[in-house]
Amino acid sequence: MAYAHSVITDDMPLDELVRSWEEIRQEYHRLLDDTYDRRILDCAARLADDPGGETAYVWTIGLLMMAPYAAGAPGDGVVPEARAALEAADGALRDRPCEHETHPYREQEPECDEDLARQLCNLPDPNAAWDENHPREQWLCPRNVAGLARIALDIIEPGSAVDVPPRLPVGAQDDIDALAALLHGYPDPGIDINEEISLHAEELRSAKPADRPGRLLVVMAVTGYAVSDLVRDASVLDALIVALEATLPDYAAATCAHDGHPVPPRSGPNAAALGIRLSSPAGRALYERNRAQTAPLEHLLCPVALADIAEESLSALGARRKELLARGEGGSGR
Repeated sequence: MAYAHSVITDDMPLDELVRSWEEIRQEYHRLLDDTYDRRILDCAARLADDPGGETAYVWTIGLLMMAPYAAGAPGDGVVPEARAALEAADGALRDRPCEHETHPYREQEPECDEDLARQLCNLPDPNAAWDENHPREQWLCPRNVAGLARIALDIIEPGSAVDVPPRLPVGAQDDIDALAALLHGYPDPGIDINEEISLHAEELRSAKPADRPGRLLVVMAVTGYAVSDLVRDASVLDALIVALEATLPDYAAATCAHDGHPVPPRSGPNAAALGIRLSSPAGRALYERNRAQTAPLEHLLCPVALADIAEESLSALGARRKELLARGEGGSGR
């Protein structure tokens, strides 16, 4: 791409840069990858050098593509440098005058990130094909670039940016998919079923108050699996029981004036997916934005309803534990 090479960078054609960033976007789950760290730091440095310049959109989109990796466990200094560069770009560009009624960043859902590599390669060349929902000039608008910078900031540190579409924290969809596979009876290769279930018990015990109802729904979902013949280790049941017993006092004095409460999904995978989504502020915002005819959160997550869910799950787990121990299975338990 000669056009991109001459306009954007002196040392690497844009399409090569974009390919390196796309690799990181797809392999974001890697931990402490020095090559990935260097690419982010280089991109951040270029953006920080001229956060309000003509090529700020390139480095901003580059950091947006690599933000999921930065949200994980990169090397020392990666997150501060990336955040500083993105904040500088947002500050330099967000109040620039424009006549656009809207900008693409307002519709930048996670699945749209898959198109960023192609879009970025075509943005600087006015003769390149452009078949997008928004014209090229809206993508290049400083206010749009600022919005993309805020999205990248929100990915790296959920809740740190405003005026951006809510999205689940990095890894949440992977958790949903892995738990769905387990609850359907086909766990991913290498998954330790007992550890996976116990992990969600610990997530409930350590959840922040606002996230606890969602985590309770996840435990409700895995309880159906835990009390089946697929689980014969009483310690797994104990982990869930302890988590539920620690949660119940939160709802001990709960009262409400509701005539009834919506029933959570009966399907374990669906209930688990809903619970994971509701375990983060962005997930709750997504639920409210997309719920259409479904129940408002204040009814779905009413403390009285949550207490009933916890009690029912405890009862099922206790009965299964007694059954295992009566049959001499599952170890000594608690």
